[in-house]
Amino acid sequence: MFLALGLLGLTLAAGIFYKVSAGRGRSIQRSEVIDLSRIGAHKNGSSITEPGKSATLLLFSTEYCGQCSAVRRSLAQIEYRAGGVLQAEVDLTDRLDLAARFQISQTPTVFILNAKGELTFRVSGVPRQGLIQQELTKLGIK
Repeated sequence: MFLALGLLGLTLAAGIFYKVSAGRGRSIQRSEVIDLSRIGAHKNGSSITEPGKSATLLLFSTEYCGQCSAVRRSLAQIEYRAGGVLQAEVDLTDRLDLAARFQISQTPTVFILNAKGELTFRVSGVPRQGLIQQELTKLGIK
């Protein structure tokens, strides 16, 4: 009985932690340059090889992701409004190697890359309202 109550409490705590932390994102201190052509980034069916002039919003999705289409539309709106920002996508459905390499455990996951293609910020889950724009502002993009 005590074991069951303990497991229930642990599960509840884990669920609350997940709900509170999902979509908040985190800054990346040791950035790496992400080769968009190597990971198979695309936009509207066309391969992407170079990062955006100011930044790149890289969406990692899967075929069965229910929230990815809404995030894709949101990122497209940001791309439209902000000059020099490119939105690209990588489908992880058959790319478990990339999921492991970038430690992606859920989709959608959004990476923000600077003009050099360096990873500066990442969000697991649906980004909270205004978060992507806030991070782009830190890169000098309005």
